[in-house]
Amino acid sequence: MAVRPMAGAQDRRHYAAGDTVKLKLVLDHRANLREVRLIFVHLRDTTAPPLVARGEPHPGSDRGADGSIGSIGSIKSRVDAEVTLPPAVVPGIYKLVRISYETAGGQLGHLEKEEGLLDAHQITFEVFNEPEETPSIVDVAFADSSDSLRE
Repeated sequence: MAVRPMAGAQDRRHYAAGDTVKLKLVLDHRANLREVRLIFVHLRDTTAPPLVARGEPHPGSDRGADGSIGSIGSIKSRVDAEVTLPPAVVPGIYKLVRISYETAGGQLGHLEKEEGLLDAHQITFEVFNEPEETPSIVDVAFADSSDSLRE
């Protein structure tokens, strides 16, 4: 399996606790894949738990007409993976370090820099602390009133 970063993926994205980080990935593979995981680690704090985006592959092309698993029987699958940042997420920059997968037959595997993840390691995002400001009331009304809330 080879991995190529999608256009704009190197642009740093900014998130906070509770945000959902969404990623898209296209894989070329021969085995039927059940799940794909993209693992991100904090660049500076080695004690911060890794963040794992998960997704289910959706085949975009079929194998050869005979269903073989040879080189002509490869499948291209699109994976829409996501991770919702936990309340205790450590602020800082997170970097993609590994893509793991599970096949329909239960085999586990992963890609790292030396195994096709050469350019994808540039995919990073930054987590910020939540702002400590108090929300302000814009409008309040009874739900059954004919007045609608102003936005």
